[in-house]
Amino acid sequence: MEKLITSEMFRGRFLKNLPSSFVWKNSPLQMYPLSSMSDYFILPTPLLKTDYNFLIYVKEGVFIQQIGIDVIEVKAPAIVCISVGTIASLEKINSKLKGYFILIEEEAMLSLLTKESSLNLFSIFPVLEIDHYNNKWIYNLCTLLHEELNREIYDNEISNSLLKALLHKILILSDKQIVMNRTQQIAIQFKKLVYYHFREEKNTLFYAQKLSISENYLNRCVKQVFNKNAKELILSIAILNSQILLWDLTKSISEISFEINFDDASYFSRLFKKVTGKSPSEFRKNIMHDLS
Repeated sequence: MEKLITSEMFRGRFLKNLPSSFVWKNSPLQMYPLSSMSDYFILPTPLLKTDYNFLIYVKEGVFIQQIGIDVIEVKAPAIVCISVGTIASLEKINSKLKGYFILIEEEAMLSLLTKESSLNLFSIFPVLEIDHYNNKWIYNLCTLLHEELNREIYDNEISNSLLKALLHKILILSDKQIVMNRTQQIAIQFKKLVYYHFREEKNTLFYAQKLSISENYLNRCVKQVFNKNAKELILSIAILNSQILLWDLTKSISEISFEINFDDASYFSRLFKKVTGKSPSEFRKNIMHDLS
């Protein structure tokens, strides 16, 4: 099983040559200006699953972010929401970034929002575009929150209240942009089930039964929302997770194939190349090059 990446592990592996004046926090809520970090990322980062939630508020700039199986160009002003356990990679920074990176541990998130509200923050629409008025509002609030968190002794009640206001603003803006119909709801529920069951269940009938719908209806919903049929999405998510496992150089490709529950390693290799454009061995060679 792939391990979740902690914030400490991320710092050590994927940031380099940070100035000595840069101070890392060790609290459940952390916040850093993007302008002070964006020049120091080792890019692209590999696909990672983190043990924390994070928000990226981009006031200025453009970057490429992979979230799950989707590769998205994020253009300012925007907010990116990525939850605990989501597979993600920072691919490329196209122009200088200004804004804030906010790290929120799961316990801190659940102390601020109900479980339902926190799930709504991290839906299948993880990038939220912002208009001029709300961009100004969010920037001012983030500046206040950053100033509070950087006090020698900051007030938890003030910082939590500011963060809660920011999260509720994002929820309100999300609700205005996202009105989910029945088709979208089924596709989202299916995708969440796949992330939980993809190892042991690759049959679409299992998921259709879980959702109390027919396979045909499931396929229609998934195709309309994700432009893939249900089986293709299941296999794409399985291959996405295998990319994380390939970073463990102590495991053979056959072992990884069996861990993802593909009994035929040659079929796994063919499918991997179909999904990613590279064979597992080619993907691993790139990893070894990045590590050298």
